[in-house]
Amino acid sequence: MRVVSLGSGSSGNALLIEAGPRGRTKLLVDAGFSVRIIAERLHKIGVHLTQLQGVLVTHEHSDHVLALPGLMKRYNIPVVTNPRTYAVIEEGLATGMWRSDSGKLISSQQETTPLLDVANEATADISVQNGGEVALEEPVAPDVRNSPTLFLPLEVGASRIIGDITVTSFPISHDAVAPCGYLLSAGGCRVCVVTDSGEVTPAMLDMMRLADLLVLESNHDRERLLRGPYPYYLKARILSSTGHLSNDQAAEAVLRTWRGDSVRWLWLSHLSRTNNTPTLARSQMRLRLKEAGANLAQLHISVSPPAMGHTWDSTQLWHTSSLWEMPG
Repeated sequence: MRVVSLGSGSSGNALLIEAGPRGRTKLLVDAGFSVRIIAERLHKIGVHLTQLQGVLVTHEHSDHVLALPGLMKRYNIPVVTNPRTYAVIEEGLATGMWRSDSGKLISSQQETTPLLDVANEATADISVQNGGEVALEEPVAPDVRNSPTLFLPLEVGASRIIGDITVTSFPISHDAVAPCGYLLSAGGCRVCVVTDSGEVTPAMLDMMRLADLLVLESNHDRERLLRGPYPYYLKARILSSTGHLSNDQAAEAVLRTWRGDSVRWLWLSHLSRTNNTPTLARSQMRLRLKEAGANLAQLHISVSPPAMGHTWDSTQLWHTSSLWEMPG
């Protein structure tokens, strides 16, 4: 398997998952950037949009679905998600409006949007490109929108095989109609994606325990959020059981799924620009693990940036024995 972070955070979210001989099966988990940005970032790693077999959608907020109109209309790439989530996506395709993480509506027909620090949960409902403006995608034509081939249903809690990848959906806790995370398995490797959840549930822990690579939300530092500039109602939403995971919650989840007999990889994702920093998220995770007596040599910790980020390649890992060593 090869996993590449195409960007994570308030500006959008997208992961490439690739598996099989010569990486013949290629999926996106979410598509929260413009088609142009996704195409440019895929091009950097030798992938073209026409090679994608589908987009797995975790939920319908704009920072996870922005590119869907263009991907469906121009490239006939199907959406894989819960039927309830797809019904909301269809509504967005028909009206040209997406609902943001804060609950407001964004017009997909506006030409450009100014850069603001939304931190994925702020009230400014926009899509940003690194430090500049980004054009939003136009609505999809009705004939494409109604094509059954562009929707592959996957109920929350069910599994589906797509090419060389087995995809298992599981419920998370967020203020969307049917939010989910995904466990993706291929070639003996497993990747678990858990973002946009206000609490850690038993179902989430069950999937996280299986992961070789865990992509986990570490959205905010609680004290920094409470002391920060957001209005009370927004702070309350973020801290609620259907909001976003804090650094402490992420660390607790990792400790509850700790495996002492193997090496794992952890990507801290969906960081708030206002209420967190990469250094803070990483240091708090390491501190909590160290305090619990965990062997830090067993866990490779990285932070997924808003721009193109890390690559996890199981083929390379098998040939790099130092990555699997577990010194005491």
